[in-house]
Amino acid sequence: MSVQTSQSPQQGPLASSVSDLRCLHRRHGSRELLRRVAARARSAAFSREEIVVLRKDLRDATEMAFSESLRIEELRPDDLPALFEFNRRRCDSKANARAVNDVSQGYRGYAGYVGEELVGYYWWVDRSIEPRHRDIENYGLEIELDDRAVYGFDFFLLEEHRGGGNSVEFLHKVETRLRELGYETLWGYVVADNRPARWLYSMRGYRPVRKVAARRVLTRRVPLAGESELLEARTTGAEAPVAPG
Repeated sequence: MSVQTSQSPQQGPLASSVSDLRCLHRRHGSRELLRRVAARARSAAFSREEIVVLRKDLRDATEMAFSESLRIEELRPDDLPALFEFNRRRCDSKANARAVNDVSQGYRGYAGYVGEELVGYYWWVDRSIEPRHRDIENYGLEIELDDRAVYGFDFFLLEEHRGGGNSVEFLHKVETRLRELGYETLWGYVVADNRPARWLYSMRGYRPVRKVAARRVLTRRVPLAGESELLEARTTGAEAPVAPG
C-alpha cells in the first residue's frame, strides 16, 4: 500500500517529546506534568513487568444491546490526518510515525466515533498481512497465527469516553466485524498490572493463555529468557490441561 506521508507533521523524536510535554502542561498543569515525567523516567531507566497473552474465541461472541452512540469505521490511509490531530489532542505526537508505518505495512484497523468526533482506534493483522507482528517478536509472546486468527493491538479510547460502556461496546463491535470476516480467534496481550484493561478483557471473555516476563530498558521491552508461564490450564477447570492453539 502506498502512503503519502507528507501530511504527517515533520517532527523528529526530540521535537515530538517537547511538543507532548507542552501539551501535558497545558492540559494537566505543572504538578501533574512533573509526576508523569518522573514516572516515565523511572520506567525508562529499568523496570520489570509481566505481560499476559490473551485469546478470544470469536465464535462465542453474543449479541449485545448498546446505545449506538459509538460507531466504528475501517481505518483507511486518508484517515491519517485525523489520526495526527487525534494524537496531538492526547499529547502523543510520537504515535504519528507508528500510524504511518502501520498503514504503509497494510495493517488494518477500526476508528471509533461519537458523532463526528474521533475518540479511539484499534489495529489488527492476520497471517497474510504480518504473521509475526513486532509485538509477538519483541515481547516473546509465542503466538502463532493460523488462517482463522488475527492479532489485535494498539487499542486506545480517549479517557473522557471510557465510561458509559463505550470500551465494552468498542471491543464488541470490533469482535463482531472480525467474526463477520470469517475469523475465529483473536489474540492480544495486556500488561499484568493494568487492572482496568484486564477487567475489560475479562468482561469480554478473553482467556489468559500465557504470562511473559519482560524488562523495560529505555523505551524497549526485552523478554526475560526462561520466564514464560502457561496459564490456560488454570482456566479450564479440573480437566486435563489444554495447550494453546
